[in-house]
Amino acid sequence: MSEQWQNQSANPAARVEKVKEDLTGRDRLVSNVIFSWVGHFVFIVAGFILPRMIDRRLGQELLGVWDFAWSIVSYFNLVELGIGGSVNRYVARYRMTGDIDGINRTVSSASFILGVTGILIFGMTITVSLMLAQLFGAQLGENVREAQWVVLFLGTDIGVQIAIGVFPGVLMGCHRWRLLNLITSGRHAAVITGMIIALVMGGGLRTISLIFLIGNILARLVWVIVAYRICKGLRLGLSMIGWNMIKELYVFGGKSLIPILSKMLLSQTTSVLIVAYLGPAALALYARPFSLVRHIEQLVLKIAAVVRPTVSSLQSANDLQGIRELLKKSVRYSLYMVLPMVLVLSFFGDAILQFWMGPRYANGLIPAILAIGFLAYLVQSPAVQVLAGLNAHGRAGLAQFIASLCSAGLVVIVLGFLKWGLVGAALAVTLPMTLMNVIYLPQLVCRRVGLNLREYLVSVTVGPLLHILPFAICLVVARLIFHANLLLGLIIGGTAGGAFLAVVYFKYVLPERIRRRVVRFVGLKGSVA
Repeated sequence: MSEQWQNQSANPAARVEKVKEDLTGRDRLVSNVIFSWVGHFVFIVAGFILPRMIDRRLGQELLGVWDFAWSIVSYFNLVELGIGGSVNRYVARYRMTGDIDGINRTVSSASFILGVTGILIFGMTITVSLMLAQLFGAQLGENVREAQWVVLFLGTDIGVQIAIGVFPGVLMGCHRWRLLNLITSGRHAAVITGMIIALVMGGGLRTISLIFLIGNILARLVWVIVAYRICKGLRLGLSMIGWNMIKELYVFGGKSLIPILSKMLLSQTTSVLIVAYLGPAALALYARPFSLVRHIEQLVLKIAAVVRPTVSSLQSANDLQGIRELLKKSVRYSLYMVLPMVLVLSFFGDAILQFWMGPRYANGLIPAILAIGFLAYLVQSPAVQVLAGLNAHGRAGLAQFIASLCSAGLVVIVLGFLKWGLVGAALAVTLPMTLMNVIYLPQLVCRRVGLNLREYLVSVTVGPLLHILPFAICLVVARLIFHANLLLGLIIGGTAGGAFLAVVYFKYVLPERIRRRVVRFVGLKGSVA
């Protein structure tokens, strides 16, 4: 350890004064979340444009093949064993104490593991691509060759992403979410633009998947450069690989892997089962409303992802009260954000799907079931990350895994035996996860942080439910009045309800610091006028 870091460790007050930043990341919490949302906006736009273009230019069957290929290669992420997601916690923890050697041990050890994992995934990609004709040839039909190429390119992309996945973890651990999201959103914009141009010029699935691979490889090299610039003293070396550190990463990552596996069962396994029982065209119908819920999930995860390293830093500072307040605030804000979108999908999901993809996709029951069914899961996402920041997320992950196993089993029953179709699949996917997140998870997280369960539930639910009630009433009234023109009803009901939300959110949801800035800005504009 250098003399500078030794002196800073010996005198924490001097170190904080010199660095002049809150190493817990709390001073950047709101801005980090906002920049994460802005960066994800590019991904949302792409998620609406690209499927529609594939459907219009290549057909619903090939859109289902595209969804199916993503479902297959997503399983490769399991080989990583949650190591990449653990880096940000340890970087934040060692950075809080000024231990640059600890950061380098973490990064070097994780890079060694992830590099080997990336090579393994490339081999798995080739194997699965070659076996696809034997496993799903009957379901894919004449599109099996195209599916093989897509799996090859997308699987290779995942291998590269995992091989250098330690560097975004460094940026997260340093609480530099603005830079990370700027890089990510720029990558999405460039890659998706190239894919759209390829489709317009007559390219197929293998062409756009190759563009996706090459663009991501080039963009991810920026991760490496920026991480070295931000984290001063960062070094990788074989001599810094520690077997104890590797063991610790695997223990922490193993706990993180279980929720990842749970998501696989909820999404990818369900998609594979739909293709097996109903075919790729049916998957295209199911995947569109599910993708709307996934976009909501990603917005919530932007809050949750910022929470984990912050909790780790607060734990290093022995600030349990700060962790409690962060838990309540992050879950409450998640409900404020999620509930309006869930209400829109519940009452006007069919109108959104028809406007987006066309009348073939306009089934309002599936988005309503998925949105309501995933509400508790989405809202509790920050609570899971609080447990992860405390390295106490094992039981939560196990509970999610059991619920996901139940979901997968129910999907087999409703598709294979009861023949309930896509509506039955949506019910099967959501019911067990809802029960787990409503009954078990709140008790678990409250016990871990020493918080009264009733106090927790009241603090995170009462305010949002009361404040969002006028918005819900506006949507219900609009649905009843404009049942013959649902898109018009969505516009009028959403506008009227949104006006109520704007006033309430400004007064009760926006942080005081941002509210003052808005007031000063509006006052300045008024004086100029």
